[in-house]
Amino acid sequence: MEDMQTALAYLNQNRLLYLDMLEVLRRGSAEVLQAGADGVLLYDWEGEEHMLSARSRAALEGMLPALAGSETVVGHEMWYRDELAERLGLWEEMPCYQAAWLSPEPPEPPPFAGELRPLGMEWAPFVLEHYSNSAIGGLPHVEEALRRGMLGAFVDGAPAGFVGFHPEGTIGLLEVLPPYRRRGLGEVLLLGAVRLALARGQYAFGQVLVDNAPSLALQRKAGMTISAETLYWLFRPEGTEEGCTWS
Repeated sequence: MEDMQTALAYLNQNRLLYLDMLEVLRRGSAEVLQAGADGVLLYDWEGEEHMLSARSRAALEGMLPALAGSETVVGHEMWYRDELAERLGLWEEMPCYQAAWLSPEPPEPPPFAGELRPLGMEWAPFVLEHYSNSAIGGLPHVEEALRRGMLGAFVDGAPAGFVGFHPEGTIGLLEVLPPYRRRGLGEVLLLGAVRLALARGQYAFGQVLVDNAPSLALQRKAGMTISAETLYWLFRPEGTEEGCTWS
């Protein structure tokens, strides 16, 4: 309990940057491996990744033994990124900004000529076929995303796009089908997912690759707050599908 309180006190000093770590603690899927005044190390069983923040050399050195053999690491300070990659052999990198809905009130998605509704498991093949990110991980991963909760946008009864959540709790899997683009459906889906996250007691946030200017513009248009600092995912060379969710 003391480690949990220490971790929360540390992470709440920069809630936006550490919101991914706060979310896995909130939902109870993470173990606090280390917590102190200059760093926190978590392991999230659900997302199967280590998450860390370290503000000193001593804090980082204390964490490295626990990271040995890790397949996925999420770091929140850039000063030790290259060292982690070299010492752990994690050379696949995705640098991201954190984007979050910080208002206590849920947003109102803009009106559109259609409706948002939950997607059932029968939509798994459709999502797999139409999601443009080939690293989604196959049908089992889509089915897991549907179990976590996905929304579909429908126009004239036809599916026009969808959005969901990644294992670590970030909003993602956002796709607007080509015939329906440039109609504001991306904002509709994003804010629909924000409302769903808040209704379930989750933090409403996602991660955006630092060079994805269109997605960053969408976050700002929708009222999301973008972190000034970057975080990053490190993988073994074969990689996995988790990570920045609006790539």
